[in-house]
Amino acid sequence: MTRRRTRQATAWAITALASSPSLALAAGPIPPGFVWLGQAAGGAGAGTGGNAGAGTNGTAGTGTNGTGGAGVGGAGIGGTGVGAGATGNVGATGDGTGGVAAPGTATGVGNANGTGATTGGNSTGTGVGNANGNGTNGNGVGSSTNNGTSNGTGNAGVGQGSLPLSGARGGTQAFDLDQTIRAAIASSADVQTATRNVEIDRKRGDEAAAAGRPNVDASGTAIRYDQATKIALGGGPPIEVTPTHQEILTLNVSNRFDLTGQIAAAADQARLQSLADEFVLGQVRNGRVLRAQTIYFNTLRAEHQREVAEATLANARRQLQDAANLNAAGVGQKIDLLRAQTQVENALQNVQAAQNNLGIAVTNFNDLVGRPLDAPVQLVDQPNVVFAAPIIDFSRVGAPTAKAAAPLPDALREVAGIDIGRSLQTALTQRPEIRTAQVNVRVAQTGIKLARAGLDPTFSLSAAGNYYPTPSFQFPRQRTAQLTATLNIPLYDGGATNDRVQESRLRTENARTSLASTQSDVALDVRQAYLNLATSAQQIGAANAALDSAVAARQLAELRYRGGVGLYLEVTDAQAALVQAENNQVDAVYNFLVARAQFQYSLGGTTPVPPTAAR
Repeated sequence: MTRRRTRQATAWAITALASSPSLALAAGPIPPGFVWLGQAAGGAGAGTGGNAGAGTNGTAGTGTNGTGGAGVGGAGIGGTGVGAGATGNVGATGDGTGGVAAPGTATGVGNANGTGATTGGNSTGTGVGNANGNGTNGNGVGSSTNNGTSNGTGNAGVGQGSLPLSGARGGTQAFDLDQTIRAAIASSADVQTATRNVEIDRKRGDEAAAAGRPNVDASGTAIRYDQATKIALGGGPPIEVTPTHQEILTLNVSNRFDLTGQIAAAADQARLQSLADEFVLGQVRNGRVLRAQTIYFNTLRAEHQREVAEATLANARRQLQDAANLNAAGVGQKIDLLRAQTQVENALQNVQAAQNNLGIAVTNFNDLVGRPLDAPVQLVDQPNVVFAAPIIDFSRVGAPTAKAAAPLPDALREVAGIDIGRSLQTALTQRPEIRTAQVNVRVAQTGIKLARAGLDPTFSLSAAGNYYPTPSFQFPRQRTAQLTATLNIPLYDGGATNDRVQESRLRTENARTSLASTQSDVALDVRQAYLNLATSAQQIGAANAALDSAVAARQLAELRYRGGVGLYLEVTDAQAALVQAENNQVDAVYNFLVARAQFQYSLGGTTPVPPTAAR
């Protein structure tokens, strides 16, 4: 998963001022399946050389190294460096499948080297990055950009509610929203079960209708006696009545006539049940689509929040470098250095938490689409979802404040164009739950007619033909035929039929009550979904404005601190507010997208899939 933009809202360019004691920092493991933006800073001189940056599965990220002089080298994500002398750091990411790119070595004039390696879940990767810095009497500048590579494979896994798709690939696969929905439906066990239930009830309808169709059957009988049966009449010779063997072949055709419409009613009831199952299938499919959209957007949300956490860590390391240099030069306070160290440690924890959340989101996504749980994925974001634009270097006094990007600018206009009354009417006619309840009322009404069958007359007609290969006194004709008409009129069944009729009427009343309740619930769902959508649209604008303010406040705190008129505590407070504002913007955007999907679901239809755009 890659991003077109570069997040620099927290990437502050700071020039090293003086030397400081060495310090080594370490980062946690990086989950497989996504591309990482490598960002880290390193100092120079007699201290700890650092290297940074790791990535998986996509395009290479970049990192920048710090400046020369006796200072503290930053530690990159996935590795640390130890040594003495000038060194920079580098972020390394790479293109590959499922693996994790680890930071490599960092070399500088002062002979400081750092190495690191990471292993992702069920996949391994290696990466090498080099950074060079020049140290000259405590001052110098160095920079480098390097790329690493990563490769790996995943293991298969199956999650509840989804079935593994045949031919599912374990390597990197790009998904847009439309592909995600199709794969989610194809892998859904509930959709497959509901589809078979529709066919089952269709067969039941055919079975019920078959009772009114002609039935044809044939039978054959062969009898062998111990001896023939003979009788003598009036002293005459014996007459053979029954031979030693006897065979009978019979062909029978019968038909039950539906005088009172009971057979047709039973067939109609089964067909109505099949229709209800079709609406249930639609409800299951709509629910699966909503789940697919929610998981898809939450995975993108987790990715962006991981990027916020990584940018925050990179900034914290730069602030640590600055605090260490100021303290070494005698113009900074020890407490500022300690606060900067704490800030880095907290940022490391936040990166680890964000990586874990992203790993969980990727696992849920793979389970949704029936892929191996540890397979890497690449998701395509929605159109107009663009976050922070690049920010210029505002470490100089008087630098302009950068404006944060405004994703989904048409959200308010979209909500304003919704007619809630018309939406309610649409939901009451299209929601599968309501249509299922309406069919259930008709099924219950048909049940009343079927319940009366106990006292309805029945009439059947049958025709049979017999063939006797061996004629005898008992059956002297080889071929016979017969026609039988049967009329049955029930007179009294002890009140059982009347009880069944009353039971069916009560069931019909229950079905009508359920329909009214479902209609009320649907109306409530539509109104709640609409209000949630309107609220989430408003939150996007508020989050954008808050981020602009947080960027300006962070810039001001930076300039005040560097000018010696502000406290480092102002910088940390402004940085925390900026991180919160960035995460709030991400949440606001994807809360709106999820709310939009929920609103479309409340209307009874699936959300139209807009054209996707690569980020």
